[in-house]
Amino acid sequence: MLPVHIKNKFSAHPQKVMRPVSIRLSEEMIEMLSTTASELGFKRIQGLIRLYIRQGLDRDHQDYTLAHDEVFIEKLRKHGVSQHIIDEAIKDTHNNHTTQPLSQLQD
Repeated sequence: MLPVHIKNKFSAHPQKVMRPVSIRLSEEMIEMLSTTASELGFKRIQGLIRLYIRQGLDRDHQDYTLAHDEVFIEKLRKHGVSQHIIDEAIKDTHNNHTTQPLSQLQD
């Protein structure tokens, strides 16, 4: 398998380098993530966890959007989602964003 930095030289859709992290979760939380992931069509809970992290970042950093996540968007493309639908979803998500940053909720 070719390293990501070599693939990116020749790819029209370069990938970001992903690094593994370790996190401890309760059995209850893992079960809830597994159930939710299967209901939403995720094969594994990792994709759902990354989505939740992205949503939290989006909420806490107004200048961040899912439009900046090339890996996520490329996976949508590979699953047959058109660029028009991706663009509309990003625009709708960004425009309808009504949640408060975590820092404000803790006050």
